[in-house]
Amino acid sequence: MIPPKPAAREGRVSLFCYWRLFRQDILSAQPARLYRAKMAEFRAPGLKSYLVNELPLVRTVLVDRASDFPKSDRVTRGLRPLLGQSVFVTNGSDWARQRRIIDPAFEGGRVKDSFPAMLKAARAVAARISEGEVDVEALASHGTADVIFRTLFSIPIENELAAAVFEEFRTYQRSQPI
Repeated sequence: MIPPKPAAREGRVSLFCYWRLFRQDILSAQPARLYRAKMAEFRAPGLKSYLVNELPLVRTVLVDRASDFPKSDRVTRGLRPLLGQSVFVTNGSDWARQRRIIDPAFEGGRVKDSFPAMLKAARAVAARISEGEVDVEALASHGTADVIFRTLFSIPIENELAAAVFEEFRTYQRSQPI
């Protein structure tokens, strides 16, 4: 089964057209064939990425063989000013050390302890949905940030400080080339 996703493009497009589509919506820019594969590699000048559609492969790529799938220099350069030398942008021994530090948070059912905060964030997102046309990107980004703030800091994104951080991140994200 292929999970729900935006409509993908069919066939080949020029590099310029791909770049334009990518800037607009990274998922819709991808060719439909990528979504039919268990795992696919996509290469473009200066960019190599992988799309994993099969759940058992996710652990293989992100944990078991992470060194075979390093984060790209381009993405790392774009995120490092925001995320520093965190597990999200490091590779190799730095990543392995950071991963060992955070692994206990995901063991022994501890993730279940976060579900009530995630449910509150989901309900807050649902409450923000209005009739008619909705900017799903903004809603999903806000919801994701709300989950992060509620699970890590025990405050909802509506908190003034959390909202300011969210707006700063959004401004930063929109200023990046990718």
